Amino acid sequence: MTSEALTTELFPIFVSHGRSRTRYKVGYIDREGRVAIDPIFSDGTRFSESLASVKLGNHWGVIDTTGRFAIEPKLPDFCYFHEGLAHLSIKTRGRWRCGVIDRKGSFVVPPEYDAVGNFHGGLALFRIGELEKARFGFLDKTGAEVIPAAFHRARRFSEGLAAARIGNLWGYVMPSGVFKIKPRFEGTRQGVRRTEETDAGCFSAGLAPVWSGEGYTFIDKAGEFVIGGAFDEARSFHDDRALVKQAKLFGFIDTTGRMAIHPQFAFSRDFSEGLAVVRKDSLCGFIDTEGKIVIRPRFNSAMSFRGGYVS
Repeated sequence: MTSEALTTELFPIFVSHGRSRTRYKVGYIDREGRVAIDPIFSDGTRFSESLASVKLGNHWGVIDTTGRFAIEPKLPDFCYFHEGLAHLSIKTRGRWRCGVIDRKGSFVVPPEYDAVGNFHGGLALFRIGELEKARFGFLDKTGAEVIPAAFHRARRFSEGLAAARIGNLWGYVMPSGVFKIKPRFEGTRQGVRRTEETDAGCFSAGLAPVWSGEGYTFIDKAGEFVIGGAFDEARSFHDDRALVKQAKLFGFIDTTGRMAIHPQFAFSRDFSEGLAVVRKDSLCGFIDTEGKIVIRPRFNSAMSFRGGYVS
C-alpha cells in the first residue's frame, strides 16, 4: 500500500487473481488512474466519507484513503458511513441483528433491530419485525427512538419530511413524528394479475412522487397535487429532472411537469452530475438534462457518475 496521504477520491478496481476467471483482488486508483492502494483485498466497496470497507479472509475492515485500517478486519459484513456513522449487522444467538457503529468500529446504537438505515439529517429509519408484522420508526444518533415504531412502512427524511404509511395510506411526518401531510395517498394499486404496493417518494426540489389513484404524480409540501399526469412509475427529482415511465418506456419531466425528455428508453437511472444512464438498443450510454446523447450507448451496463467518474 502507498503511505502517501491522498486528498482525491479513490475508486475500486478488481484485478484478476492468478489464472482464474472468477477470482480477483480489490485495490483502489485515483482520478488519474494511478494505483493508490494495492489490490490485496478479497473484496471492497467504494469510499464514503473518506472510508471504504475491505475484506481480508472472512472478515471486513475499514480503511482510509492512505490504505491504513481505521477499523481492523474483524467485522462480519461491509458498511458505508453517512454523517459519521454506519449501520452494521452481526449474528447474535443465531439471529442477525442491526446496530450503528462509529468511525472506530464501536457500537453507538446496540444491535437490537431487524434493520437500520443511513442517517439523514441526524435521523435513521429502523425496522422491528418481518413482513406484515414489520413496523418502522426513527432513531437519533444517541440511539433514542425519537419516533416510535408505529408505521407499516416508511422512507428516510428529505427536506424535513419523511414518507410514512399507516395501514394502506401514505402521508409525510416531520422530525417530531407528527404528520404534516396526513395519510391519504393509496398504498396499493390493481396490477395486471394481482394487487401491487405503491410507493411515496422522497422530497426533492420541494416535490415528491405519490400514487394518486390513477397513476403517479407529484405533490408539494402542503400535500397538494402540483403536477398533472398519471405515470406508471415516478422517481424523486435529481438535477431538476424526475424519471417517469409511460407505456413501458422511461423519460424525464422537469419541476414544472413539462416532459423534458420524451419516454423512449427501455431503462434509465436518475440523473447524477448532469448525466443519466439510458439503455437503447440493448446498450447503455449517457444523456444530458436536455436528452442529448453525450456518451453513445456502447456499454453492457453502467452505474451513475460520482466525482466525475463512472464504473
